[in-house]
Formats: sequence, C-alpha cells, structure tokens
Amino acid sequence: MRRKKYFDSEEAFRFIWENADRDGIWHGDAVSLAEEFDSREDEAESVLDELRGRRLIEKLYTGNYFLSKRREKDDPGLRDQ
Repeated sequence: MRRKKYFDSEEAFRFIWENADRDGIWHGDAVSLAEEFDSREDEAESVLDELRGRRLIEKLYTGNYFLSKRREKDDPGLRDQ
C-alpha cells in the first residue's frame, strides 16, 4: 500500500516552487498536483484556488502557473515561510 503524502496549500506551494522553471513558471495543473500527492483532482483544484486567492500563484493558461511571490531559489528566507 502506497503511503499518502501530506497535502495542504503550504506543501503544494513548496512542491510548485521547487518544480518551477527559472522564470517562475510551473508547468503543471490540478491533475499533476493530485498525482504527486495521491489525492483527488478536485482537492488539488481547491488547493490551487486557495493559492491563487492568496496571490501566491497566477494561472497563465491551462497547465501553467506563475509564482507571483517567489524568492530566488537560493534565498534562505523561503524556509522561514
């Protein structure tokens, strides 16, 4: 039996941030997020909606999100969030 990863908006944002390209674009969607956290697509869409509501990400177009409030990947302050 596969163990389910903990899934909330903070963990989702961390995953998105770690997998964004150098321009701050994450090439994923609710389906890929649900697969990563072994959850349902509607749960993942809800988390993405929450992150958009908090203005942490912006939806560019299907399957792509821009990290609105991102720091450089070498910024140690990210770990304090």
